[in-house]
Parts: sequence; structure tokens; C-alpha cells
Amino acid sequence: MPVPVSAMGSVSDTQVLQMIRLLEEEGTDLSKRGPWQGTTFEATHTTIAAEDQGAIATIASNGFASIRNPTFWDRTTRLPVLGPLSDEQWANLKGIGTTGPRYYYRIRGGKLLVNPAPTAGNSWAFEYASLNWILGIDGTTYKSAFTLDTDTLLLPEYLLLSGLRWRWKKEKGLEYAEDFRTYENQIKDALARDGGKSVLSMADSKRDAVPGILVPNWSWSIP
Repeated sequence: MPVPVSAMGSVSDTQVLQMIRLLEEEGTDLSKRGPWQGTTFEATHTTIAAEDQGAIATIASNGFASIRNPTFWDRTTRLPVLGPLSDEQWANLKGIGTTGPRYYYRIRGGKLLVNPAPTAGNSWAFEYASLNWILGIDGTTYKSAFTLDTDTLLLPEYLLLSGLRWRWKKEKGLEYAEDFRTYENQIKDALARDGGKSVLSMADSKRDAVPGILVPNWSWSIP
């Protein structure tokens, strides 16, 4: 295929348009495959004294998909906000009528619901996954579909190209099984490395220890 002068301007070239749509399909699917650091954002919220804290898409305004558990904290009280609760758990909580001090949340009807109703003015924060995997040239406009040739990617470019390769072959009725297998292996490897991973220790030592009183194992005597 010849390289077009402008991909987004090739409205009459069905091959280019098909490739753009397949790439958008790939990006949308890939963004949901794991907790990519490129599409993870932080939301902050000042509480109101009500169960309904407002639309979650307004609180987490950059293409909200889901909250990253367990990152939800009340930074005023320095306690985690627990949840999300299932419909049954929420019904039980409402039936019992708890008064705190721990807050529980669920998302229903696109709203962030909290029980018991929190104190107004508390500072809450959480990380969330975004559906927006494209960044505009201005560095501030996030999108889920291409609008300009200058748009850049928030997901690994080589994965998107690998995904586009097998999707293109599938659409054309060509053999794509090996390309798909390679693609799936690349995703597993990328997710294992994306954003760095914590060290897993089989020993008793803790690399993330905080200041406090240290009592070594087996350092006490039992009468």
C-alpha cells in the first residue's frame, strides 16, 4: 500500500480508512487487557455530606473505565474508602444502617455512592483506568479515537502494530494464527514489565519496611 500524505485526510481511500478503524479497534481492546501505566490517572474529589457524590465520569473526567483497587483513600482522615460493594453488600449495609467511621462505596447508575454519608470537605483520591489511549499533540487532549495525524499513543506502539497486523490479515481472509500467537505472548510480556513490578521475597525481610519497633524473629524467650 502506498503511504498517504495524510491518513486522516484520506476519506476516499477505503484501505487507509479500514486500517485506521482496525487500529482503533485494537487500541480499545488493548486498553482493557491490563493495568497499563499509560492509561492510569488519578482523580481527586472533595466530599459533600450526601450519599450521592455525583457522576463518576465527572469526578474521574478522563475517560473513566474503572477504579484501580485498592487505591481509594480519604486523605483527610488517612483511611481507605472500602469497596466497591456488590448490590447485596450494599443492601445489607443500608439495612443495618452503619454510621462510620469507615466509608464504603459502590458505583450505580454512573454515580459514586457512599455509605455512610461522609463529612463535607474531605479530600478523596483514587487511581482509575481510562478508555482514552490516544494523546493529542497539545499534550493535554486525551481521546479514544484518532482525529489528527499528529496524535500519539499512550499504549506500547509495537503492541498496537502487532495487533493491527493480525487484524488486517483476518479482515483480508489471510492466515493470521501465528501473528495472533506472537501478539498474545507480547502482551503477556509487556504487562509483566509495564510500569515496573514490586520485588517478591520468599524471605522474612521486608523491603518496604516503615520506621517502628523491630522485634527480630525468635528473639524472645518463653518460660
